[in-house]
Amino acid sequence: MTAHRRRTRARRPHPDPLRVEELVAFLSSDRRWRDEVARRLVSRLDQRLVRSARACGCRPIAHVAEELDSQACVDLGPSAPYQLAKAVYGQVHLRGAARLRQTARSLRVLGVYLCGNDLSQCPCTVALAHDPQQDQVDRVVTGALDGAGF
Repeated sequence: MTAHRRRTRARRPHPDPLRVEELVAFLSSDRRWRDEVARRLVSRLDQRLVRSARACGCRPIAHVAEELDSQACVDLGPSAPYQLAKAVYGQVHLRGAARLRQTARSLRVLGVYLCGNDLSQCPCTVALAHDPQQDQVDRVVTGALDGAGF
């Protein structure tokens, strides 16, 4: 009888999550990310949806992003944040769960872009800071947009 050895891959250690204060300080000091989000993401969406989502605030967008990130299938309703999620989902060129994850990350970036309040209290900023794929503050926004194909 031969002994079977289980093959395992060496796992990459996850980087330490970014601190929310560090991300807020970067987003407040460097305004170029706003231009990049406007050029790469907002310009591809229906502006009526963007305006109605701005009127709703970033909390409903954060809620929809959390639903997309935690489930394999989401029943999107008729409200503006769900319609915005459908529009972003249609722009992401991935398949399966990766498409849902990248849609959620893009929605969070959009939520930070639309948030007019203190960014340290924004749930989208907190979720982006705790994203395990992000380890550099200056690459959070561009990394989310690059991953989604924007």
